[in-house]
Amino acid sequence: MKKILLISGSNRNGNTNYLLKQIEQKIDNTELILLSKCNIEYCKGCLACHEIDKCVIKDDINEIINKIKEADLIIFGVPNYFDNVSGLFKNFMDRLHPLYKSELIKNKNVIFIFTGGGGEDGTLEELQKSVRGLIKYLKLNVLKNYSYKALNLHDVEMQKEKINNMIEEIKNCRG
Repeated sequence: MKKILLISGSNRNGNTNYLLKQIEQKIDNTELILLSKCNIEYCKGCLACHEIDKCVIKDDINEIINKIKEADLIIFGVPNYFDNVSGLFKNFMDRLHPLYKSELIKNKNVIFIFTGGGGEDGTLEELQKSVRGLIKYLKLNVLKNYSYKALNLHDVEMQKEKINNMIEEIKNCRG
């Protein structure tokens, strides 16, 4: 059975986490990581990871990177903050630098789920730009991007049919 890793870049327990928890509940062999509950310091730009394929900072990132390497599919939940990823998710992206030179997750299948208070199309367009470098430099294989209009804490919960359709598509992506 394939392993799905869900990673939430949300600072609050709102729409992004709700979507990922729905996937976790309805698809077997998933694991949810809430970055807001992890100890992830800022990248220091030391480039030691170019030589040893891991980060020298002693926090939770190396454990998360190991889970990323083991997963068959990674689903990133990313909220829209001023037409960009949250600061939490940006910091996380920076800390994935050990995967750049090593190409340890080259061609890894990923899905992005974007949430934001503006229109779905605008959120999708802007956040796709924000994660472009992550995709390019880690050589990820993006299977699908989803976008939800959701600003207030429970907005996304009103979109049950869309959520169920997304979950069915994700089940089919697992091949």
